[in-house]
Amino acid sequence: MFYFLSKSVLQYGRHTAAVSPTHKHFSFQLSPSIITIRFFISTLENPNKHSFAASYLISKFGFSPESALSASKHLSFKTPDNPDSVIRMFQHYGLSQDQIFKLVKKYPRVLSCKPEKTLLPKLKFFHSKGMSGNDIAHILCAHPCILNRSLENQIILNFNFLGNLLQSNEKTIAAVKRYSPILYHKIDTYLKPCIDILEEYGVPKRHIATLVHRSPRSVMMSPNHLRSIAETVREMGCDPLKPHFATAVMVMGLLSKSGWERRLGVYKSWGWSEEDVLAAFIKEPWCMMTSDDKIMAVMDFLVNNMDCEPSFIVKNPYLLKPGLKTTFIPRASVAQFLLSKQLIKRKPNLVTLFLCSEKLFLEKFVNCFDEAPQLLKLYNKRNQIFQK
Repeated sequence: MFYFLSKSVLQYGRHTAAVSPTHKHFSFQLSPSIITIRFFISTLENPNKHSFAASYLISKFGFSPESALSASKHLSFKTPDNPDSVIRMFQHYGLSQDQIFKLVKKYPRVLSCKPEKTLLPKLKFFHSKGMSGNDIAHILCAHPCILNRSLENQIILNFNFLGNLLQSNEKTIAAVKRYSPILYHKIDTYLKPCIDILEEYGVPKRHIATLVHRSPRSVMMSPNHLRSIAETVREMGCDPLKPHFATAVMVMGLLSKSGWERRLGVYKSWGWSEEDVLAAFIKEPWCMMTSDDKIMAVMDFLVNNMDCEPSFIVKNPYLLKPGLKTTFIPRASVAQFLLSKQLIKRKPNLVTLFLCSEKLFLEKFVNCFDEAPQLLKLYNKRNQIFQK
């Protein structure tokens, strides 16, 4: 123990963390500090005061002495054998040095896990379902407590339940990455009751699957709260058979009451009534998830630059989705050029201009004109300016 600590002190003096020869890849550059030196002096004066685990966290992962001491209270290893085995196992399943570093920083207790008993079965299962090292790292770093959950009674059951609903391991993995707790909370607590409620309201299973895939958090709330939201959305006039019903439920589940009121105020500042906002929400629920700044910027551009009436946007709330700099300004520049050269007789329909696909836009507003090279240059120049 004295040798290990003495070596660490010397290594810190050279601005380098001590690294086990068997793990030369784990090398973290650290700045020497008075705190670090005091920690080791204190350790040498009172060997029983500080644990081997704290020293390991400092030398391997660059923990500060304070955080290492705090974390080491929950770590039981007294030799490098177990934590080294944990690191090797993560490396074997494709986690990078940076990902392991991030995981240990967030959840130091992972180094005390039993590699063969606790980690290996879960990593094998994840791998067997098609998860890459990056997928596994993303899930574990977001919610490392999943390592303490039952593989058979929670993780496998939940994954299979989601797989049956989504009909794809790839979509299931995407959903789990978006909200990892969906993989380890008991099915009967949130997931199944919430799905049952949506089915009661007549939401088609394919729309529920889309909702779970895109926003798994939406079905991980109190079933009573979800029922209240579904009832509110139906009372607004949303048809449960239409895709927008599930989207509206998702938006209202994610948006707080104060957030809803704030968005309402922003739209009202452009002359919309509360009925207008609800009408737009029913058509395009995401209009209430658009940031205040973007709503103001897009409305200002459409109303003041494109002579668009606010009432037209109420009827076409999809216009709030494209990016101002990446879509509106470049495409508007092309339209203005065409009008100025009298290549088109009247201003194009704004929905067609701004919401059509890139391919259709180029076909309809660029490539069909003799001035196509100039138009394409203008369009690309505007795009490049804003992408920098």
